[in-house]
Amino acid sequence: MKRLLTLFFVFLTTTAAFAQIKTYSDIETRTFVIGLDSYFFGDSGSLDFRTAGASFQARIEGGEVHVSSERGDVLLENGAGDTLVGVHDFTGDNQPELVVARRDGNALSARIYQLTRSGWSRIGRIGASGEGVSDIRVFRQAFSIRDKAADALYTWTWHASRFDFKASDGASDPTPEE
Repeated sequence: MKRLLTLFFVFLTTTAAFAQIKTYSDIETRTFVIGLDSYFFGDSGSLDFRTAGASFQARIEGGEVHVSSERGDVLLENGAGDTLVGVHDFTGDNQPELVVARRDGNALSARIYQLTRSGWSRIGRIGASGEGVSDIRVFRQAFSIRDKAADALYTWTWHASRFDFKASDGASDPTPEE
């Protein structure tokens, strides 16, 4: 019994250590979103993923983000700056949502898309800008951005049907208007 418990503890320790490594950003690639389940960051390339029982490919081509499946190709959005596509389950339904994040100068933003019967629907967006803003962190059902210059932490958490905002300094939501 003691040997079995020891083996189980080693398994848990090894698995937990591996999971921690997976969630931190790759400094070499200057990734600015940390904690997504999987992602692609670059000028052009793709990320293959599954949600709602179907296979998809999110492609970055310059500033354009396309999503392809056996039903066809959809231009999801177009924008400027560094672009990252990734997946993470924010809604708790065991179906990952698609995240399109951008870094343009001192501005960070992310848009979150969910697959619905009628196609991809945006369910949220977050963002902040400033000298002290460097990355977006994802943990469970929340995004956070730390503004080191303002000594503030901005957090957007999924509740029921939307992302609720809270700031450590009591500020209003810094997400830029579209």
